[in-house]
Formats: sequence, C-alpha cells, structure tokens
Amino acid sequence: MSRLILQFIIIPILIFSFSDCDKTKNIILDDNLNFEIPSYTRHLKDLKICLDPGHGGQGHIPDYKRGPTGLREAVINLKVANHLREFLEGVGVQVIMTRTDDSYVSLADRSKISNDNDSDIFISLHHNGIANPETNYTSTWYHGDADESRSSLDLARYIQQGVTDALQLPKTPSTGLYSDKLIVASGFGVLRLTECTAVVCEASFYTNPEEEERLKDENYLKKEAYGYFLGIARYAEAGFPKGVLITPGHNSVIESKTPKIQISVMDGLHERGAWMLKRQQIYSNSIQVRVDNEIVPFKYDSETDIININIKEKLSNGVHYIQTDLVNYYGNHSLTKPQKFKIAPPANNIEINAWTDNLPYDGMSYVGINVKANDADGLPIADDEILQASTTHGELLESTDTSLNGESIFYLQSPINKGIATVNVAYGKTKNSININFSDVNKTILIGKVINGDYRTPLPNVKIEISDDFNAITDRYGHYYIEIDEPRKMINNIGLTINEIGYYSYTDKLDLQSKPVAIHNVDLYAIADGVFFNTVYVLDSHSDEPTTHSLINRLKHLLEFAGAKVHSIHLDTINKTSEERIKTINAIKDEGYYLQIRHKKPKNNKPAVVAAHNRGNRTTEMFQKNILEQFNRDLFETPTETLQDRDTPVIQQTNKMAMTLEIGTLKYPDSSYLKEASVIFKGLWKFLSDSTTIDKEKFNRYMTYFEESEDM
Repeated sequence: MSRLILQFIIIPILIFSFSDCDKTKNIILDDNLNFEIPSYTRHLKDLKICLDPGHGGQGHIPDYKRGPTGLREAVINLKVANHLREFLEGVGVQVIMTRTDDSYVSLADRSKISNDNDSDIFISLHHNGIANPETNYTSTWYHGDADESRSSLDLARYIQQGVTDALQLPKTPSTGLYSDKLIVASGFGVLRLTECTAVVCEASFYTNPEEEERLKDENYLKKEAYGYFLGIARYAEAGFPKGVLITPGHNSVIESKTPKIQISVMDGLHERGAWMLKRQQIYSNSIQVRVDNEIVPFKYDSETDIININIKEKLSNGVHYIQTDLVNYYGNHSLTKPQKFKIAPPANNIEINAWTDNLPYDGMSYVGINVKANDADGLPIADDEILQASTTHGELLESTDTSLNGESIFYLQSPINKGIATVNVAYGKTKNSININFSDVNKTILIGKVINGDYRTPLPNVKIEISDDFNAITDRYGHYYIEIDEPRKMINNIGLTINEIGYYSYTDKLDLQSKPVAIHNVDLYAIADGVFFNTVYVLDSHSDEPTTHSLINRLKHLLEFAGAKVHSIHLDTINKTSEERIKTINAIKDEGYYLQIRHKKPKNNKPAVVAAHNRGNRTTEMFQKNILEQFNRDLFETPTETLQDRDTPVIQQTNKMAMTLEIGTLKYPDSSYLKEASVIFKGLWKFLSDSTTIDKEKFNRYMTYFEESEDM
C-alpha cells in the first residue's frame, strides 16, 4: 500500500454564501419514526455500493475530530453507515464496508477495497468541524473539475438533496456541491484513487453544540442515513445510461485490427418497460466515445439507437477499452465503467532460438528455448496468449507459457542418456520446432537463476558479469546462460559479479574446471529491504545551525543510498517566508514526505525530541512514532507522543505529508549528528517495512556497504 497519499481532512477554508431557511427552526425527534421504503427504491437492486465511514482508529488523540462535549466524528460516521447499510441491503443492494469497527484504514486502502470489489458507487460518510460553533450545513464533494466527474456530480447532487431534506438544517450553502481541489491541490486521495463513481458527504457540523446533541440520538442518525438512502435511490431511479458493445462484444477476442465497432445506446429507462418514445431518451449531442481514453469520431443512428465507429488506423494487439459517455433525459451521466475487447490475430510465424543446441546429458543441466511469435504485420502477438510446447527427449519444466511482447520461454531439462530432442512450439495453428542435441561437449557452460532472496521471486534484466567478454542478462524468469570459450585449466577460481540497482552487490569465485556445466543460483537482497526505493523525501530546516545541516546531509546520503529520491532544500529556504517555502515544496511534483528538522538546547540537561504533524494524519503520526521509539532504543529516553499541529502553515498547506522534528541535543556532550541521522533512518526503515524492529544483521550490512560507498 502506498504511504504517499495525501491525508484528507476536510476543513472548510472558503467563505460560503448562505441562504436563510427558518433560522430558528428546531428539529423535533420522534422516537417512533416510520421510515417508508418508496417503490422507486426497487431500482437499487443488484447495485454494488461501497460505504466508507470516515476516519476511525484515532480515538487516542484527545481533541481530534470531537464535538464540544467530546463526541467523536468517527463514531458518528460508522453508526450512520451501519443504518444506511441496513436500508440498502433491505432492497437488494450488495454493500461493501471499508471498516466495520473503530479501526484505522488508510485512504489508499479504502479506495483499494472499493476497486477490488468492482463497486458501482463509492460514498464516504463524514461530519464536519470548524472553529466557528454556529456553522452547520451539508456539503458534498466530488473529484476535480465537472468534466472529470460527471457521474460523481450526479450522485453528489442527489445525496446533497437527500441529506439536506432529511436533516433540515437552518442554513444551506449556495450550492452545497464542491470540488475536492478547492481544499487539496491534487484532490482528496480517497476520491482520486477510487475508480468508480465516488463522493464524500459532510452531513453536518459536530462542532455546532446543538448539532452535536442531535448527533447523539440514534433516531437522528437513522434519519440522516434515510436521507442518504433516498438520495441514492432517486439517483438510481433516474437510470444509468450506458453504451453496450455489440461488435466486438464485451470481453470478446477478435482478429481484426480495424474492427467496425457498434455500440447499443441505452438510457437506463427503456429496459424497465417504461411507456416512452421508441428512441432511447438520451441527448444525442452529448454522446462521446473514447477508445483507450482517446475521443474518436462516430455516427449515431437514432432510429436503431446504434453508434457506429469505423477504425481507420490499425489498433495494436492486446486489450482495448471503450467508454461511452451519455446523458439521459433525467440528466444522469454514464457510470465510469468501460467495456473492453482484445485484438489477438493469429501468428504468421514463430521464431525459436535456444541458448545452445548442444548440452551434456547429465540429468541436471537445462536449456532455455526462446520463442517469438509475430502476426502478419510483423508485430508481436497480444500479451497473455498461451503458447504450448512438447519434446521428444528430455523433459520440459513447463509445457505452456504466456506471451509478453510476443515472447515466451520454455526450459528443457537434460536427460541422462544421449539423444536429440525435437521441441515443438505452437500458437493456434502456427507451429515451429528446434532440435537440441544431448551429447558430450567441449565447452564450459554456466547456468543459473537470480531471485530476490527475501521474497523468492525471479529478478529479470540483471547483468551477470565474469569478464568483459563473458556476461549475460537474466530473462524474465531470472535465468541466465554463459558459454565460456576458454580452456578449462584457465578458468579456475573465476570471479562472478552482479551489480543491480537497489540491491547489494554480489561477488563469488567459481571453480569451473571439474565439469562442463556449472549451475550457480544467486540470491540478491534488496538494500534496506527495498522499502525506500522510489520513496520521496523533502528535507528542510528553518535553522542555520551547522549541526542541523550536517544531520540533513548525512540523512540525505543514507536515504539516497537506500534508493530514495531526496530533495534537500534547507539551504534554499532558510531566508524564505512561509509562503515562499510552501511554494518551493509544492513545486516538487512527486508525492512524498516533508520533514523539517532543527536542533535546540536540552532543558535541564535532558535531551528530548519533539515531533509535530498534521492533526489526525495517522501516516505521519506513525512515521514519527517510529523515529521517537528508535531514539529511545539507541540514544536517549524521549517522549514518544507526537503533537497535533493545526496552525503551522508549512504543515497545513504543502502537498506533501508534512512533519517537524525538534531535537534537543544542541551542545549536549553525548550528541552526534551521525548517530541521530542513523536513528532517524532506522526509524523510517521500521515505519516503511511495518516492522517492530530492524534486524541487526541487516542494518549492519547496510551500514557496511554505505560506508564503503562513502569512501569510494
């Protein structure tokens, strides 16, 4: 799971224009509320809806997302979601919950739950908070611009109306519908990463004292859920227009690269048997068809309700996605669910090459057989096509393999007796064969496989070096083959070297004199478990203290050697205003972590580290807790509680996960920026790997290689 997703905390920072609506109206709760199930809710049947009760798992933060008397938003959200779930399941909806208890689920994992379950709709349920206790209204949020979120805006509109009608709050905003980019430059992570129609609804403000009291009442929460329920049902009642592939059919496999595409237009209403005009009731001037996300020209026949697309330029082999955007007369847009087909023409020829055509009959050696299948245009066949192989002698490790860029690989195990093996390979009706001779050989062969030593997975494209003349690159399954054209007496104690980015280098001495074929498998181990690879860090400081600068430089080198991408901006931002510093940080496009470090003198000669981060951001909290715990283990005792910062601009307004570390060891006799940098690095390693400790041997190995690289 990615930890580089921006934590979203919806804090209204805009000035909204409100319309008066019974300013002094009190909401009277009825203990015997009768929630009728309207007939139109039948249109919800068989939908798959993911409900995301916001937050959770953060009850340990005393003042985080709580009302005036301490009512937690996370608790309210879950209760409303459970009531809504009951309503929805009662009419045949399949409901997926991102959490069912007070546990923390990251934004990326919330989206993943929805995506993995192929949800039709995603709704994140929230309640809002702000310093002004009088503020109280409903708002619903969509991702990006209106053109980016057409179906999400439809859903947002109905939910906004449903919840507003149910709660009847005294004031309403001028629209109630807002883009998430008004709050966060890249939008809310939970909406940006969710693939289906998705919204966030802030039903009301728990920071309003009267509203907090109402939110303690189960009937009121059920009333809110009922508002959601009716809003979703009215959205479904308006129908979901869609384009249905006729030719090629959805999930079909075809041979033509210039298929005639026909799409049946459906308004989502005719299929219910409604009394309507014959033509599907969609706005024909709203039709848009995208092939692989590119808008294509089309012709729409309103008599047959068929869209015709003539593909003039040949499409590539492989899977292609068709998204048909329609608007029906209720104003509903198509859901964001593309259809697809695969182009897989037959192979015109199959090329076969083996590592060698002559191998010893020792029962241990093996030979790789590389297959390349091209179509009539000379282009690779589609990916994930199945090729089959058979042999007349010896044994194939696998008899089938799937294509990747038109290529497949088979491995033939040597028999224990002489002979010629004919290996036959077929893709559909196209076939070819190659002969491998198992006999005595007068050459030296080195064969092996390179894998990730921690995960036991093959490592492709790794360079194996013996000398300038003898080297190899591993194939996609990690195998390599080197044929050494030297007298055997000359290749005793020969050196083998592997230098792969992100992995510790590997060297070994091999004795290749004793037999013609040596099998040498290699385990490579990722530097620092590979957890830092491609992570992004922005290191900064307000201070011009030399100790701080030395620590930042040391930490930068440690992180970079582990594969991280580091932007050290402390020298560029010392004299900049907060606004200028934020602009510098946000100009770094990569998502990642912003860490500002400074040193101070210890109080009462007792050093301590103070860590602060954005309020409620569980990721940054755990990031810093691991660092603080590591200080306790390796250097000195320090509090491990982090501070919830809601005021510092650089923490609130950057597009990174922003944090500060204040290290109280300046002029402390036992302090060392080298040790402190090591502790911070080890804490980050523990955080990224989700481990309670870092294996001492692994850390020592890392530091040994790091120090050696520094000396070069």
